[in-house]
Amino acid sequence: MLKKEYKKFIIESLYFILVSLIFTSIDLNNYSGQCIYKLKKPKKTQALFLITAHHILGTIANFGWLATSKIFLSIFIIINISIIIHWITNKNRCKTTQKLNKICGFPEDKWFPDFFYIIGLKKYNFWNKWASYLFYSFTMLYAIYKLFYG
Repeated sequence: MLKKEYKKFIIESLYFILVSLIFTSIDLNNYSGQCIYKLKKPKKTQALFLITAHHILGTIANFGWLATSKIFLSIFIIINISIIIHWITNKNRCKTTQKLNKICGFPEDKWFPDFFYIIGLKKYNFWNKWASYLFYSFTMLYAIYKLFYG
């Protein structure tokens, strides 16, 4: 029988995957779907993989701090630190978004339609310049607190 922590991790992982698939569905229906239909099979598969994987990582990065599993909280912290370092070293852009934009023929400056894009925050310069970093830093600190004291 699995330990309680592993069970919690598996259940939370399934919840996050479900939410990610909902965001993937919203993306395909409203944003990236126009690209998928016109691509040929190998590029279509690559684009679908990038979109789905990006939404899974994005959902964890945006909402992982809500988890209670110490394993999931640890993964959340590692993912967010990696994302912030990546953004800083890539001029505030995501390589996956850039790759998908190139495959789909989207403009180079098109944002990835994650939760914050869908609710409209990414259209504001304050979000893209510093508020997103503040959000991810605060949620990481909260996750660290939960990891050690929660």
